[in-house]
Amino acid sequence: MGMWTIPEESEVNNRFSSEELDGFVNRLANIIVTKQMSAPAIMALEMFKPLSLVGQSTLMIFGPLLDLIFDPVKMEKFQAVIGDRKRIEQLITTIEDLELNNKETKEGVSSEQK
Repeated sequence: MGMWTIPEESEVNNRFSSEELDGFVNRLANIIVTKQMSAPAIMALEMFKPLSLVGQSTLMIFGPLLDLIFDPVKMEKFQAVIGDRKRIEQLITTIEDLELNNKETKEGVSSEQK
């Protein structure tokens, strides 16, 4: 492995199982969609994807400070998601799928039924 190659798996990703991270991605996507922040979140994630290693490193540096504010386990899961480009893409597609499902259900309900 050369100096500029990004490792496939980081030590943070080995702490959580794939199912745990999938569940966390789904919960995070649900929160983003319910708060109607889908478009800004997708744009930010798409721009952030090439810099995922930098973001993960930044979260590691500020981790102790963020642990005072947020749940430490959730922060470690978020760090694992942000550090993996495949997980970022999974989060984007999950947000898009949930937004599409919400749009289809809203179109199926008439204004009188709301």
